[in-house]
Amino acid sequence: MKDPIRFIIITVLPNGVAQQFDRARRLVCEAGRSRAALAYPPHVTLRTGVRVPSERVATFLEEFGETIGNLDPFPIMTEGILLTEYQDEKELKYLVGYRIRKEPSLMSLNKRLVGYERWRASNRLAFEPHLTLAFDDLSREGFQSVQRLIGRAQNALPDGFEWSCDNIGLYRRQGELWTLHREWRP
Repeated sequence: MKDPIRFIIITVLPNGVAQQFDRARRLVCEAGRSRAALAYPPHVTLRTGVRVPSERVATFLEEFGETIGNLDPFPIMTEGILLTEYQDEKELKYLVGYRIRKEPSLMSLNKRLVGYERWRASNRLAFEPHLTLAFDDLSREGFQSVQRLIGRAQNALPDGFEWSCDNIGLYRRQGELWTLHREWRP
């Protein structure tokens, strides 16, 4: 695979919700001494990313658009805080975020996206959409600090968020930030 390009597959939050969520995300990142989540726009991760050979990007975009199909807006609602650890190859990692309600339209989209297996960047197939507050560079100590923050101050984070999903985007890393490469809308 020559010069692979890594894409993440997300839906970004509308401005008003994104601003509220970003305040919560910054609070969690500060408590956990984590910065990785701040490189991304506020978003729901729809499935694990892909690594596509640069010479195959045009074909991938066409296939991926067919996989998405017709995008009709659907509701997204969070369902409480998610505090979890997971194995990423040989490394134990931590994630803090919001669970996403398993609405039929979202789960149908998730099933189609997970079913597209070409150039998958991760072997985690039991992937569920989520709204990330902190991850990746979150250490065990940072994870425990966030747990204490949430336990001490019941109202430290908003109870949840709700909006209408009207976009799916492929983002790629440029410098320290992930930026939009291609977006699908109704």
